[in-house]
Amino acid sequence: MALELCEMSLQQTRELLLLTDSTLQNICSRRFTGEELYREALGKILGGKGRRGPAIIFIVFRETDGTICRGKVFHLTGGAMFEKAEISIDPASSYVANLLQAEAHADVVVSNWSDSCGTVEEYQKNFPDSIKGFAGAPIRNFVAYRISGESPGAIIAFNYPGRATDYDADVLQSLAVVIGSLVTLSNEVRETEKAFIYTIEALARACEAAEEQTGRHILRVNRYAGALAANIGLPAEFVDTVSYSAQMHDVGKIKIPASILLKEGRLSGEEMRLMMMHPVYGEQILGDSPRLAVAREIAIAHHENWDGSGYPKGLKRGDIPLAGRIAKIADVYDALRSERSYKAPVDHGETMRIFREGDERITPRDHFDPELLATFFRIEHIFERIFESMAEKETTVYD
Repeated sequence: MALELCEMSLQQTRELLLLTDSTLQNICSRRFTGEELYREALGKILGGKGRRGPAIIFIVFRETDGTICRGKVFHLTGGAMFEKAEISIDPASSYVANLLQAEAHADVVVSNWSDSCGTVEEYQKNFPDSIKGFAGAPIRNFVAYRISGESPGAIIAFNYPGRATDYDADVLQSLAVVIGSLVTLSNEVRETEKAFIYTIEALARACEAAEEQTGRHILRVNRYAGALAANIGLPAEFVDTVSYSAQMHDVGKIKIPASILLKEGRLSGEEMRLMMMHPVYGEQILGDSPRLAVAREIAIAHHENWDGSGYPKGLKRGDIPLAGRIAKIADVYDALRSERSYKAPVDHGETMRIFREGDERITPRDHFDPELLATFFRIEHIFERIFESMAEKETTVYD
């Protein structure tokens, strides 16, 4: 029996190591969330379908004042699946006090009811009702292990088949190490991601600095592009990327003289030739970083037209990167709604008329991807709401 338990624990540990490796790869590719980590890791430990494991797992983390009062319970449903529920525990309760004391004196605690109590019923007094409610049966044993890292806490597994053993403790230790290390690492990745987003926002703002009215323009274009991408059913990761990359559409304007950007009236032939180079400049500025691939596509392609009459490359139809086609609709909508040195703004109704009928500069059926255009018409109210809400914020800031 001991040999069988040892083999089971080794197999579970191998699975956790494989999860660690795959998660690290996903972190590097920005395909990782804490929720996915819990679901994957705990799914390899909880019992069911012939697997030895606990019926429920409780994970708690310390608050900044040192107490433990927030946590998540993961438990079996139908013998195989598990569900998550968040619970709160009174930090002054005896359970928290005992848990903190156990943490202070040992990395691991293995407990079976028969080792400390005369009856199973007496053993139940050790646990809060909020946890017992998820057990589905009286708690008969548990294994607890500390989670170390920036957010220390504990992981407690309840109701192993038969007795809880040292082999079970070894597996739980592996799980605690995986969760502690990867959650800490994922937090660092999120902070790095925030810094990355902040940096490209700063770059976008710097490129738009000459045009005072475009500060909110770049943020609105992000929002429009994200809404359009989401409503044509694109993957969430692509939607997120488009939602922060669209603001880079005019990054190449940093190389265009302010005298041209702010000129009132029609540009001369030479001035227009130079202005039409900003997509090329944008592509050059963004370089060849894989993280900026979508932003680069948007910068070079957001002035291409569906019929091939756009610039700088004269691409048509599916040869135009999808991100560029999305950003084009977002950019044109906001440009029509916004005041510029060479034009007055128009309202949502007039903007929609132009998108349907065209004007002296825009021919909708020739300029826009028809599938994207149809989706845009379906969600036009979202575009209007984004513009109005962010225009109010801009007024509040500058007034």
